[in-house]
Amino acid sequence: MAEFLLFMVDTQQFGLPVTSVDHVIRMVMITPILSAPAGVAGIINYHGVVLPVFSIRSRFSFPDRSPLLSDVLIISKTMNRNVALSGDQVLGVLDFSEEITQADEVLPGITGVRGVIRTGEGMILITDLDQFLLPDEDRLLTR
Repeated sequence: MAEFLLFMVDTQQFGLPVTSVDHVIRMVMITPILSAPAGVAGIINYHGVVLPVFSIRSRFSFPDRSPLLSDVLIISKTMNRNVALSGDQVLGVLDFSEEITQADEVLPGITGVRGVIRTGEGMILITDLDQFLLPDEDRLLTR
């Protein structure tokens, strides 16, 4: 069985393994970075640590909009760094024991999605933060 933090971006549900999540906080001011990769909205100062903010909205081509005070930042960890992931709202935690459909079976070549969970209400895209950025984009953050 696996647990996933469920959150919304636009009309799509996403899931993130609970083991990757440190905290969920309300939206704070994001400082844009001109040379940031397309999937990075900018940076935030989180308790004295500068974190890149990954934008699901940007990565998956949802309509662009300014962050709202009701939006959330999900403070998470990847293999290489801590990050913040922007979302519209958190829905809760899902305990899931069935097999997850691998992303390559449904969405060949997609970046940032590990798999898909099918539910009665639709599909939940399971986010893979370690693969969220393309290799060239990831290198820009490590400079």
